[in-house]
Amino acid sequence: MLSSYKIAKIYKCDPTVIQKRLREYKILLIHKKRKVIISKRELYSLYIVKRLSSYKIAEFYDCSSSTIFRYLKLYKISIRKLKRIYLTKKELNKLYTKNKFPLSKIARIYNCSPTGIFKKMKEYNIKRRDAYESNRRYPRQRFSGDFKEKAYLIGFRLGDLHAFLSSKETVILKSNTTTLVQVELIQNLFKKYGHVYVKGDKGTYYTECFLDKSFRFLVKKEDDIPSWILKNNNLFFAFLGGYTDAEGNIGIYSNMARYRVGSYDKKLLSLVNKRLNKLGIISKYRLETKKGIYENRGYNGDFWRVTVSEKSSLLCLFSKLKHFIKHGKRYNDLLNAENNIIERNNKFNKISNS
Repeated sequence: MLSSYKIAKIYKCDPTVIQKRLREYKILLIHKKRKVIISKRELYSLYIVKRLSSYKIAEFYDCSSSTIFRYLKLYKISIRKLKRIYLTKKELNKLYTKNKFPLSKIARIYNCSPTGIFKKMKEYNIKRRDAYESNRRYPRQRFSGDFKEKAYLIGFRLGDLHAFLSSKETVILKSNTTTLVQVELIQNLFKKYGHVYVKGDKGTYYTECFLDKSFRFLVKKEDDIPSWILKNNNLFFAFLGGYTDAEGNIGIYSNMARYRVGSYDKKLLSLVNKRLNKLGIISKYRLETKKGIYENRGYNGDFWRVTVSEKSSLLCLFSKLKHFIKHGKRYNDLLNAENNIIERNNKFNKISNS
């Protein structure tokens, strides 16, 4: 039962913003029949003696500035001329456009009303944010435009994220995982661009990222690898690094290193296999689990796998992927597997020389 003015104080915005949200969410506005009582003596002291603005007095009495103006007229207290606001265009642009401060916050900094700031914006011809951008709670940054980062994110998204466009302005990424390392990776990838929401419950973690529209390239889920990635070796390994962080496994089994990446994306994995072999990295591509088998393990489709186990091929693959793996555990597994091959090679050379 808080008033829109008190809610506005909590969220550090103007009451009109709260009232607009109430109408947007179809929440009935409560008009409390609370009469604001201000004596002439009190008002004279605050307005004339202490020279507080009507906006500041309204905050004190938890009412609107129009109520204060009404009392000023009632008591025939002469209304001061509008206070001159010494605010340059450069500073206003910085606060409003760059820092995304609302008018109410800028008004508090300069001890004036939001109307005064709005007039300054009109004077300087500074374009106002639209309603959607103004109501945005967390700041967002445009995508960097780096092609390696883009290729990595596409690979990671295809393996581990659900992406959709919630409006013309917002791309939302969602993911469920059972490991904190994956949560940390998602946070590290996207926190510089927007808000990352995380919720944990009984070993399962839910993440949701809210990003700028420049991330629309993640919304379209390809069933294969984009041609601009396949044409460039570095971009291909950046893509594979992202896909490996999402769906890959690097380990040592029976004292032998092995790289595997598997999913239901048959066409995509076929392209990965062909590209690796073309680059001289020997890999095998096969159907590992057919749909309908082991349904209790969650196999709801044909599960395909690409495997690299030959030593020289692994060393070549690891040397390329090392620059792009961002998953903490996956990167450590890669280093361990790489050391395993080097140790085995050294041991084999010693035996051969003896």
